[in-house]
Amino acid sequence: MREEQERRERRARITRRSLLGIGGLAVAGTVAAVVITGRDEGALGGKIVTDLASGDGFPATIRADGSLVFGPDLMPGTSTDGAQNLHIYFDYACHYCANFEELHKTEIETLLGDGTINLVLHTSRFLDSSWSNMVCNAMGVVLDQDPASAFAFHHAVMTRFSEIYASQDASAITAESVTQAATEAGVSDDVVEQIASAITANTYGAWLDLCDQTFSEASISGTPTVCLGTEKLELGDIATATGITDHIQGAAAAD
Repeated sequence: MREEQERRERRARITRRSLLGIGGLAVAGTVAAVVITGRDEGALGGKIVTDLASGDGFPATIRADGSLVFGPDLMPGTSTDGAQNLHIYFDYACHYCANFEELHKTEIETLLGDGTINLVLHTSRFLDSSWSNMVCNAMGVVLDQDPASAFAFHHAVMTRFSEIYASQDASAITAESVTQAATEAGVSDDVVEQIASAITANTYGAWLDLCDQTFSEASISGTPTVCLGTEKLELGDIATATGITDHIQGAAAAD
């Protein structure tokens, strides 16, 4: 049954068709993470890219590969020297990614807070959904205008998509759903108003294009793809609320 499910999901990625039509609710991703090999900076996994993206259409804290880094205080653009880098390659329209987020959110917050990891988020329009466009434009506004709410907003839109997917209601894939998630995350009313305008204008389209390019060059074949540095993490091996922590501690004990 699992093999048949994966075959269906691969076909869904190839055709980019949604279950609910124009809304873009595709069953996508793969149950297992992509095999990760050694890499140079700027490829899949590994070190944090240090240079920032520049020019119109890029939030201030976005790196040159399109990634967003969170450090111990959950502030975007911060990091802990010497910490391991947890890279998550995802799409805001991927329900597997939303499930991963729900399972590991508290654990990741703890690992960030004690300086064990830096969180490196790599988003894209892997599933070619309008939801991803809207969320990333909204995130751009939050990063520039209310960065302290960025981590909470990331989680809120993931939770909102889980609800949409569970209801199979494509009509809920709207800018209003995104702004509601922003309000739930504590984003101020004036910033929420800016979010609505940015979605309409595609203000951060350049960031989205950069993320798509990064995914293409890295040959991402499924979301979520998760790397601890250059190491492959099999999603099935870390599929508990403390799975990432257990893996880190197990590797340390083996050393």
